[in-house]
Amino acid sequence: MDNKVKLNVLGLSYSQAQTGAYALILSDEKDEKRIPVVIGAAEAQSIAIIMEKMVTPRPLTHDLFVTFCEGFAVEVIEVNIYRLDEGIFYSEIMCKKDTDTLKMDARTSDAVAIALRSNCPIYTTLEIIEKAGISITDKELSASKPGEDTPTKSADVPPSTGAKEFSTKEEQGPFSGYTITQLKALMEEAISNEDYERASLLRDEITKRE
Repeated sequence: MDNKVKLNVLGLSYSQAQTGAYALILSDEKDEKRIPVVIGAAEAQSIAIIMEKMVTPRPLTHDLFVTFCEGFAVEVIEVNIYRLDEGIFYSEIMCKKDTDTLKMDARTSDAVAIALRSNCPIYTTLEIIEKAGISITDKELSASKPGEDTPTKSADVPPSTGAKEFSTKEEQGPFSGYTITQLKALMEEAISNEDYERASLLRDEITKRE
């Protein structure tokens, strides 16, 4: 994978877009951008347990995977988030045994849960960071402060991953009634509240219009 950038796992937040889902928040190595990844509740629990250094009475599936690798002298070298397509992140786990290496396709949530247990690095590409990253030092945001035309409530945001339902209403988009100034104000508010999932959707809408 070219132009690899190391990622850090910052934490988890409840998804404002999908009921019962969570947002896994990743950041680039310089801590300049946030990358929200929507994941399921079970995977979020597995990640939270290892981040909080909790001990479960019985091994979880990700624990079993790492124990299996250790038992057969297989080293988990790294995790790569190598593709972003229609809001879905694609990842692979790279393992090594002796001189042989193996790449395994995996859901990003599973790959991160395993990486944390294996103490191996997580990488992505510059392209994905530019495409999905939310800047927390974006000077452009300071130029657009909430004004008289800023709505008092944020718009409802549809899921950022998964299948899309196509209809006339969806094609218009949830932000069709907002100006770019309003959208930028909403994005600034979302970043201020560390709601990077919502901020990424607002950023995508702004980019589309500009």
